[in-house]
Amino acid sequence: MATKSHKTQFKLESKETKKGRKTKKVVKKPTKKLASHKKSPDRYSFAHLAKLLTSGDRLSMLKAVDRLQGRARVLVELACFSNFQFVRLAAISHLTYDADALVEIAKFCQFSDTRSSALDDLSSNNSSLTEVSCSSLFKDTRGDAVNLISDGAALAEVASKSPHKDSRESAMEKIADNQTALQKVAEDSAYRNMRTQAVSKLSNSASLSSLVISSKHLDVKKSAAARLSDYVDEIDDTDALVELAKFSNNEDTRYLAVGRLSEHPWALRTIVYESKYKDAKSTALMLLSDIVYEIDDPDMLTEVAMLSPYQDCRSIAVERLVGQSSALLSVATKARFKDSRDLALDKLQDDVESLKSVSRLSKYQDTRKKAHKLVSSPEVFEGELSRILG
Repeated sequence: MATKSHKTQFKLESKETKKGRKTKKVVKKPTKKLASHKKSPDRYSFAHLAKLLTSGDRLSMLKAVDRLQGRARVLVELACFSNFQFVRLAAISHLTYDADALVEIAKFCQFSDTRSSALDDLSSNNSSLTEVSCSSLFKDTRGDAVNLISDGAALAEVASKSPHKDSRESAMEKIADNQTALQKVAEDSAYRNMRTQAVSKLSNSASLSSLVISSKHLDVKKSAAARLSDYVDEIDDTDALVELAKFSNNEDTRYLAVGRLSEHPWALRTIVYESKYKDAKSTALMLLSDIVYEIDDPDMLTEVAMLSPYQDCRSIAVERLVGQSSALLSVATKARFKDSRDLALDKLQDDVESLKSVSRLSKYQDTRKKAHKLVSSPEVFEGELSRILG
């Protein structure tokens, strides 16, 4: 018997319950399966930008660069390594306010046009230009950076510290008439030839005096002292005159400097001990002797008593040291002149302990003998024994 095919029908069927109420039964229709599709690539992802930036058309590449605004690290990479000039320059345009990034490009980028563009954006930043002048790997960029610097202190820093001779020399040319900047180079540069150039261009006596007094470089002191020879009559600074007397290689300058210190005993004493020129020492000592009546300081009177070439001045100095046992002991022990030593011993006759010290310590045999004789004389020795025995 043939069977009938039945189609399944989905519908709401009504059934009557035992209580006479009807309920509805919900029969679900099968849902259609959605056709599967392949997701298209995200053309706006950064990975996609990388492809555009290396092989896209000009407009797409520029738009891609625009999307990177604010991502300085990527923009620096583009400026330094992209083979497309318009990409490099577009990257620079988005770094206008990032000085560190622009400095890096100016220092290391192999493309001169890109370095120039970076420098243009740094043209008002003297600190960044100074760094580029000193550290760029490229001579042309170092030179361009120096040319853009307008601040004398910044130029002085380049002239003083750049490891590259070309940028040092360029900076020095720009400060040739700037006395303050030249002084800074003379004080701070680690390169002797730059210090020498700076001093040779100085014409300000105040700057030269400052270098003579405070420079830590002996070559600068000497060069400045030589330059000051033409201005010695204008100098009123005592310290500067002392340094001239100590370091100037011009005898006339030394003589004039010492002469202008005739009323400054301490300055004269400093010259006596520190000048390397005998003429300056002897002149200072003569002037110190001339004012012996005005000196109250025991140390300076001691110097006159020991070193003065004038016997009368030595005698006056010893007389003025009476009562100053330690000073007289120094004279008796170290004085170059026998008359000074003998006079000092005479003034120490009542100071047995000092006489004993002279008999042991004096570098002159005649003085040791005389001191010993004074101590061993019967009246003095008897008194000393009585003191010891109580």
